[in-house]
Amino acid sequence: MAKQTLESLFEAMYHGKYDFNDFIEAPLSMLCKKIPLKNRIFYKADEKLRAYHKFINLFISDFLKINTNVVYSYRKGINVVDAVRQHAHSRHFCQVDLKNFFGSIDAALIESCILQNIVNLPASDIATHIGRIVSLVSLDGTLPPGFSTSPPLSNACLFEFDNQVENYCHKKNLIYTRYSDDIIISGSSERLYGLDSIIEEFIKEYFNEKLEINPAKTKYTTVGGKIKLLGLVILPNGEITIDTKLKSKVEVMLHYYLTDRPQFNKILEKDSTKGISTLSGYLNYINTTDPSYLDKLRLKYGATIVDMFIRGSVK
Repeated sequence: MAKQTLESLFEAMYHGKYDFNDFIEAPLSMLCKKIPLKNRIFYKADEKLRAYHKFINLFISDFLKINTNVVYSYRKGINVVDAVRQHAHSRHFCQVDLKNFFGSIDAALIESCILQNIVNLPASDIATHIGRIVSLVSLDGTLPPGFSTSPPLSNACLFEFDNQVENYCHKKNLIYTRYSDDIIISGSSERLYGLDSIIEEFIKEYFNEKLEINPAKTKYTTVGGKIKLLGLVILPNGEITIDTKLKSKVEVMLHYYLTDRPQFNKILEKDSTKGISTLSGYLNYINTTDPSYLDKLRLKYGATIVDMFIRGSVK
């Protein structure tokens, strides 16, 4: 398919609903607002900027290379269970957390990533507009949490790093996965102590001092102890389930919702509407990660009520 200009692609997508000149020139500060949440700042794009991001994702982000062998975050049809499943039959585990993940991916990395993929992009004038594209997907010079463009761009910006770590692990008969900022490496033949230092060297090689690991969250575990990865637990038989703490919490909430609504609200310290929303979120998570346990909840508390929470139809 012949490449087209960004303007042609933009007009073909929006048919005059949005102005391409505005896409190219509008001040970003007018298109989003800051939202403080749990000691972090998220950014909410307005309707127009969300439309621009949708366009960028469709014609740029979706064409950027990522290592689908090892990356399990922000991909359609892939979830956290798929990442953990790769490690289900290993014996030794190393977990490494990348510090301030989105905030460490700066405008220079974003620009370099897009330009390295330029031959694969359907637009013919990406290089001409690269500065504007980068400014539309970044704030204060980095990827902001809350923009729909940040997740796919983060995966693409780590493409070469993921390749390098995968190659290293393949030579050592180890399994490597990355789920956003969570790196997991596992194996069966030997313990993995010291792997965090090797990961740190790869990070320095590809990102200089821009990206760092969080030493406080580095964790080594071995079969015989509890194996918990990305919030999920690997059982001795290799099955994957949710943590018992969450199971207990959900069962207590369901019990009180059915038998004692004031106590249901009290344990959450929230009003009924927010409590229902919280429980719905938990049950949808379980539906994705551990369907067999969800079936047990249906048997114990009633399929109708559990499914109503999943659909969000409980009032």
